[in-house]
Amino acid sequence: MTTSSPTTLLGSQEPRLVKRPHSIGTHGDMVIQFGEAVGVNLFPWQQGLIRDLFAYNEQGKWAAAEAGFLVARQNGKGEVLVLYDLAHLFLFPRPDNKRKTILHSAHEFKTAVDGFDRLRGVIEANPELMDRVEHIYTGAGQQQIILKRRRGQNALGDRIKFVARSKSSGRGFSADTLIYDEAQELAVTARDALSYTATTVPNGQELFVGTVPDEAENAFEVFEGVRDRGRSLEGNENTLWAEWSPAGSEDPDVADKLDPAEREGWAKANPTMGYLPGFDESKVLKQFEQDTSAAKESFKRERLSVWPNRRPEEEVRVNDLDMDAWERGLDVKAAHGKPLVLSVRVADNGGYATISAASLLADGRIYVEHKYSAAQTLWAPKKLKALKEEMGADSVVLDEKKCAGILQDLKRERIKYVSIRPGELAGAHSLFAESVAAGTVVHRGQPELTDSLLLAQPRAIGQYGYTWEQSDPTEPVTPAQTVTEALWGVKNFEATAKPKTPSRGIA
Repeated sequence: MTTSSPTTLLGSQEPRLVKRPHSIGTHGDMVIQFGEAVGVNLFPWQQGLIRDLFAYNEQGKWAAAEAGFLVARQNGKGEVLVLYDLAHLFLFPRPDNKRKTILHSAHEFKTAVDGFDRLRGVIEANPELMDRVEHIYTGAGQQQIILKRRRGQNALGDRIKFVARSKSSGRGFSADTLIYDEAQELAVTARDALSYTATTVPNGQELFVGTVPDEAENAFEVFEGVRDRGRSLEGNENTLWAEWSPAGSEDPDVADKLDPAEREGWAKANPTMGYLPGFDESKVLKQFEQDTSAAKESFKRERLSVWPNRRPEEEVRVNDLDMDAWERGLDVKAAHGKPLVLSVRVADNGGYATISAASLLADGRIYVEHKYSAAQTLWAPKKLKALKEEMGADSVVLDEKKCAGILQDLKRERIKYVSIRPGELAGAHSLFAESVAAGTVVHRGQPELTDSLLLAQPRAIGQYGYTWEQSDPTEPVTPAQTVTEALWGVKNFEATAKPKTPSRGIA
């Protein structure tokens, strides 16, 4: 359709997609009244979320053990989180009188601090709340609010702690309530470090809040899983999901045909539009007109929350690598040539890591080899350094996002590396497949490497192309991933050996 001058367009106060667990009542109205009394006033759509989040079942437990909501940026999710934090801290103590811990996490430190500052501002503005506070810690990385002990409470008072997520966030204490802000950036390893803190909690709840991820940039598997469980009409009885998005956007075929200029979709995806000063139809129109991405993909992702399920054929897409050509590349006497490149990769679950190598032979073919895989990841930097020295490697290639947990250790070991970007990752995948098919890849028949290639399946990364991912979550594909990246490193050695910027190539 053709856009016209803006009129008064109001955002939808009801989620277009919603899944609510069975409940017999809700504490939501009490929470809303509490919020109004301390100066937190919500729009109807935000109030609806609060009612759903504080619904309870016959056992008096939260109906939703897992909850998530998807709404576009600038719509006011922060106000929902402020009231959610306040309510859990002040209104719902543990019935056994033990200490209650609320863990509020975000991908970026600045977002965690912003959440802390919002909550702190409300508490400090209300003397009746401050009277219940024992201490507010404001030191960098130590942001938390601790209450005075309740009557009969022998341990320390209830608390809320704000953290930036990492592989070790939250380890060492138990959390009753877990909030994952910026859930589109929630890596499996970071989620595991936090979620296991709630293992022994009798009435816990996890809340995932985020926007549609950029599949080329974000570690979104956890939030995608919550979304899929929420969109599913069967099973997952304890999952709450609410989504504001244009009609049909969960269907890949419909999503491809959505008209981003359709104003009805703007209203369905932005519940606060027209209600909040400064956020009206004219602002959305300006964002639409300024978006220069192909087919307005950025606008559809950021403003309309278009995040379709994968097509069935994508979910079951088989590995199209020419395995016959791979077998023809067998050479048990192969030995490395020059240049020689090493690649390291940490598994998505953080449970293990792999190092592989590739090098250019005198006849122009490339020899690839799986060097080492082991459980955990702390061993990887030292092992990588040892292999680099032993083999005389010319370069190290890695994906910084996948290796985030070991980057500091790589720095301590003074290992220089080239970080492969999303577009290059897709290029590496295509290059590897084409090289195998062309008969220019040599290997020595390592069963673990062949099995990894058989189990790896392509996954789309935005508009760039494909990369390898696991077809079975229990079977590793890091050998396939690392030889692919190492081969790319050999092919691009001249271009990558001398990085243009300090941040690209130095740990």
